[in-house]
Amino acid sequence: MRCDPFGGTPPKRSGYRNGIGHVALDPTPTAEFPTIATSRWSRPRTRRYERENSFALEVVMSYSTYRREKRYHGTLMMGPRSRRAFLGTMAGAFALGAGCGRSGRTGTGRSTATGTAMSTSTSTPTPTATEVCMEPVGCLTLDSPPETWVANAGIYCDMGMALGLTDRLAGIGSPRRFYTGYYEQLPGISLDKRAYPALSRGTRLPKESFYAVDADIHIMDPVWIVNTFGWTEGDVAEIANNVGPFFGNYIREKGDAWHDYRYYTLWEAFEKVATLFDRRERYERLNAVHRDLTETIRSRLPDERPELLLLRPQGVPPQSFFPQYIDDSVSDLQWNVVEIRDALAGSDIPKWGVRIGYEALAELDPDVIVMETQFADDFVLEEESFREYTLGFLRENSVTRDISAVENGRVHAGGINYQGPLISLFQIEQAAKVAYPEEFTEETLFDRQQVARIVSGDRG
Repeated sequence: MRCDPFGGTPPKRSGYRNGIGHVALDPTPTAEFPTIATSRWSRPRTRRYERENSFALEVVMSYSTYRREKRYHGTLMMGPRSRRAFLGTMAGAFALGAGCGRSGRTGTGRSTATGTAMSTSTSTPTPTATEVCMEPVGCLTLDSPPETWVANAGIYCDMGMALGLTDRLAGIGSPRRFYTGYYEQLPGISLDKRAYPALSRGTRLPKESFYAVDADIHIMDPVWIVNTFGWTEGDVAEIANNVGPFFGNYIREKGDAWHDYRYYTLWEAFEKVATLFDRRERYERLNAVHRDLTETIRSRLPDERPELLLLRPQGVPPQSFFPQYIDDSVSDLQWNVVEIRDALAGSDIPKWGVRIGYEALAELDPDVIVMETQFADDFVLEEESFREYTLGFLRENSVTRDISAVENGRVHAGGINYQGPLISLFQIEQAAKVAYPEEFTEETLFDRQQVARIVSGDRG
């Protein structure tokens, strides 16, 4: 049977054989540490509660399903409550879900209280466990990397591409938010995302999709799923328990009220994913490329910094725009590298939930206009089409034709704001050329062949 963190009969699924689940904590109930009600499917589970505004939850679970040769253990330790009340509830479910993932039978072995395989044969070495921690889920301990995985969009999918993990990719949450065009510039590297099933169904993310792809791990932020698709913490726990654990943090943008836990930079999140899949060497090599590119650009920045207006256009040609303030989130990473000035800074335009028209563009009168997208099939990603439909239109419009950026032809396609470590290299390079065209005249600013070798696992 599969372990059930909430008690009761676990749902039956074809292809699964019997497994054993237990929690390795003191089962003796006390007034301070009450024992959660148990079922015949599992041994007693203990949750430890502290008083008032803080709590600590410690769960250590081992399990065995006999389907794949793997073993995961989930642990979660959380400090003072500074987030919504339901997050604590969900966190417990995540930890239990992490313990209810996939593992393998050890033959004559057994599980200890901490979930470490102990064999009766002295010739079988004990696997070395790896622990990776990331909010909001907590810590996941693995004896071996996941064999299959899913991610929602371009940020984490691009991480998997960078680590050479596309052969293990079981599905993509929203393929429209994963742009693969940049990979064509890497010699010998390509990806046809049509080969992978989509988990989303329009604006929905149904649980049935997770059962269908049956991945070992979901590189997604479960709190984001709850707040975006209307899932409950029970839905998250169900998938974590019956399919595989969640492990991810929504890092694309800042500003959502529900995201009151730690925000990771792109490279902090990438390091955790690399550790999860035991691909740290590739992470280190790509991080060195990123560092060199950043240092090269910043060492050549001129004293005069232009003012840039970042927009998300609506319509073809665009009739209105979502203004995008530049901050230190992943979606704006490249603009921070080139240290450009934000044309929206100091304006009275709200940061969220508004559209602006041509008059607002004319009033701001930026030096440079950049239009970005979040969809891989958007015309914004095609420079030739973009300039035809956008720059030409703005030059013919009586309101916008006198804007400095329009007069000087400095209206550019800005790429996609779902960028992982590979996509960001291309977009940092492009940002430098857009911001300082007289300084960065080279065709390329980083070595494509070097990056391709890293992605393919070539140590040369």
